[in-house]
Amino acid sequence: MEVALELIRELSRNENMMWVVGGGEVVSENDSKGIKEPEVSGGYVTIGATNWHFHIKLDSIDGVQFVEAESHGNMKSYYVRFSKGWEETLARCYFPSPYLDENHKRTPLQEEKLQAFLDMRDRYVDREGIKFVQRPAQPAKTQ
Repeated sequence: MEVALELIRELSRNENMMWVVGGGEVVSENDSKGIKEPEVSGGYVTIGATNWHFHIKLDSIDGVQFVEAESHGNMKSYYVRFSKGWEETLARCYFPSPYLDENHKRTPLQEEKLQAFLDMRDRYVDREGIKFVQRPAQPAKTQ
């Protein structure tokens, strides 16, 4: 999926994104401060910043979704999901929340932050099977 690498490169140009590696029982959240240009070698892409990095085998990415997900009450999250099959999340790249200010405090909708997601979504959806998905809130887990 060649467009996946193009998208990874574009997402890596924004130091305000949050990269989340994995999607199962263990995940790693990484901010993009000091993000570097992704490197490709031996069929893998390395995505990293000043104090972290991870590798994804490019041939493993067979699904990309732009996601609008209900979260944290009446807020929504906006991200790009890279997957293997429909079930396995390899990595997600979150756009800055349009419902939070720079200090992570609730704020009325900031249209410019939402527009960054919408613009990128509109450029990529339907290219090589990239989808747009709206996800309802996930039920709370009981312990």
